[in-house]
This record gives sequence, C-alpha cells and structure tokens, in this order.
Amino acid sequence: MVAEAMIAVWPHNRGMAAITPPRPVPGQPGGDAASPLDRTRVSRRGLLAGGLALAASSLNGCARVRPGLATHTYAELVADDPFYVAHRGGGANWPEMTAFAYDQAAALPYVKAMEVSFCLSSDGVLVCSHDPDPVRVTGVSLEIAATPWATLSQLTVTAAQTDDPSQPRRPFSRFEDVVEQHIDRLVLFVEPKVGAAVEPLMSRMAALAQPERVVWKQPVNQPNFATAKQNGFATWGYVLDEPSHVNRLEMFAADPSIDMLGVAVTATDDLSAAVAAAARAAKKPVMMWPVSTREQRARALSFGSRGLMTSDIRTLPTIPV
Repeated sequence: MVAEAMIAVWPHNRGMAAITPPRPVPGQPGGDAASPLDRTRVSRRGLLAGGLALAASSLNGCARVRPGLATHTYAELVADDPFYVAHRGGGANWPEMTAFAYDQAAALPYVKAMEVSFCLSSDGVLVCSHDPDPVRVTGVSLEIAATPWATLSQLTVTAAQTDDPSQPRRPFSRFEDVVEQHIDRLVLFVEPKVGAAVEPLMSRMAALAQPERVVWKQPVNQPNFATAKQNGFATWGYVLDEPSHVNRLEMFAADPSIDMLGVAVTATDDLSAAVAAAARAAKKPVMMWPVSTREQRARALSFGSRGLMTSDIRTLPTIPV
C-alpha cells in the first residue's frame, strides 16, 4: 500500500511544478492506468511514509525510484566493448532531444547512456537543443537566448528526420524534463552549446549529486574539463578538424582532466587514425559519433573506437557486430 500511495512531483512542460503521473511509455505496463490515488485508500501511515520517501528523493536530486530497472554508472558503461550512447536521445528514432525520445530510449533494456545538449533561454531555463536557433527541428526561427521559456514551451519538434516521419511532433523540452527524470539510473553525457549555459549546467549537474552518472562533453580545446573533474564527473573531449584541435592533439590526450577522446565518424581517415593513436598512447578510450549504420560501426571499430554514440539506439545495438 505504501508504494501505491506515494506521490511524485513531476516537472510541468509550461515551466511550473505540478503533481502529475509520469509520462507513459507506449507498450509498458500502466501506460493508461488510473491514478494510484484512485485505486487505493491511503492510510495515515502510508501517506506519511510516502511523504518521507518524497522528501528523501527531493534531497537526492529529485531522483525517481523505479523497481526492476537497472542502474548504471560511467565505470560500468566504459567496461563494455563496444559501448553505446543514445545520441540526442535517439534522434533517428524519435523527435530529437525531446522528453519523449529520452523516455523511449531509457525504456530499452540495453541502454545505459544518453546524450543531451543545452542552450539557455532569456529567463535562465536550460533548454534541450543542439542549435541556438531551433528552426531545424521546429520550423520556427528564433534565438533561444532572447526567448523566454513560456514561448519556447509552445514549440514542437518534428519527426521528419526520423525513421518514422509519420509519428507525432513532440514538445520542446528542458533540463527538468530529461536530466532529472533519468539521472537516477542512466549515464548522461551533457554539453552546453552556448557559453551562457556552462555555469548553470555545471551547477545543476553537481546539485543532483550523481557524479558517477555524469559525463561532461565539449570540444577538446574547451577550458571546463578540470571543473567537471572537480565535481566528480567523467569527461569526453571530442576532436574537430580544426588547427586548434589537431595541432595540440597529443597535449589534449595527455590532459588528466579529459577521460575520453572523440572524433566524428565522418572524419577523414587521417584524422580518425591520429585521434585513435593519441588516445592509445594516453591509454584512454575513443568514442565516435554519430554512428548510424552497420557500415559506420564497422569503420569506427576498425579505428579502435570502443564507444559508439548512435542516433539509431533502437536498432543498431541489437545487430550483432
């Protein structure tokens, strides 16, 4: 009775906290079930126990307790060879970087890690978006930094770039809708896409007190890896085909504040080989992205990449190597 009587505080998509049931995941038990409070008579003792459990979870970064679902850490993730990370929540399968996409990916039993990027709204909300202007995925051109969440929350993300373009559009999402819903059990690779998002994202991740499940990701020449390490996070620095990256590759690889190197699966053979060699010399793993096909996976593995960040998280990991 105590378990059924518990009430959870779930973030509302309009920027206000509301008491609502969790988003249903299609195909999962309880997707259209009635509220627990409609099914169970709540005793005073049960209500008190539920309230204490809620308070405890709030103190632990709003984590959810979900019996039967495995929890994972960065150390466990990188022990796999290869290991997979859901790029943009599985952007080839569902509307990218939406709470819906992350919920679907998290429901897959083999998923241990997901990746999400953030911009900052004009009123300080961390918004899940790869681009400072979301026109590519919403069809609406605006500057996130100059727009309040009340406006951004009305946007929806297209499924046109997925393997099922007929599926519905999904609401634009924010930190509370994604990170706080999954940090209790999955590893999250997080990246600030604009300078203004660095400090609030770093602070919010640290406040969740789940450092064993946080990977701070940025271009390899950015200055925030040491701070991330001080917070107990793992780090991933990805290498771009730019002189400021390539000309100092060995230095970045040897940097103790960078745990893992990355290179795009579309990079040239020369750059891919150089990153792989630098990582080997520093005894660090490499992850390539975005690996979407079996051919791209084979290429990544041929360079010694152990990490595979994929937008096709629903299918690619199920195909034998």
